[in-house]
Amino acid sequence: MVQEYIVDASVLIQGFIRDTDTARAQTLLKSLFDPEPAILHIPEFCLLECTNILWKQVQFHSIPLVGMQKAVNRLLSTPLTVQPVIGLLPRALTIGVQENLAIYDSLYLALGESLKHPLITVDVRQAAAANKVGIALKALTDFPELKT
Repeated sequence: MVQEYIVDASVLIQGFIRDTDTARAQTLLKSLFDPEPAILHIPEFCLLECTNILWKQVQFHSIPLVGMQKAVNRLLSTPLTVQPVIGLLPRALTIGVQENLAIYDSLYLALGESLKHPLITVDVRQAAAANKVGIALKALTDFPELKT
C-alpha cells in the first residue's frame, strides 16, 4: 500500500543538511525509491523555504556555498509532489487566525486537510495546531535512522 504524506520544510530540509533528525529524514526520502514508493506532497513554496535554509547555512554558519549548491540540486531532483496553494489560501487564513499560526505553516495544514494525508513536521506549534484542527500527524520518529 502506497503511503502518502504532507511534509513540512522542517523535515524535508533535514534530508539535505546535518540536523537533529537527518538520519530519519533520509529514511523518509529513501522511501520515494521503494518498489511501492511513498508519495511526499509539499506546497509549492516549500522548495523556497528549503533553499532559504541552505542560504542561511552559508550566510550564518560558514558552510561552503558549493556544498549548499549541491544540496539544492539534490533537493530539486527529489521526486516530490508539488502542490499549488492558491486554492488553499482562504482556509489557511482561517487556520492561521484561529491558531495564531503563520500562513506558511497554516498552508501545510490546509493541504493536509484538502488531501486527507497525515502531516510530518518537527515544528511543535504547527503540530499542536494540526491536532486542534483535526489534521493527522505522522511522527518522524516512526522512520528508522538510515545507516550510511
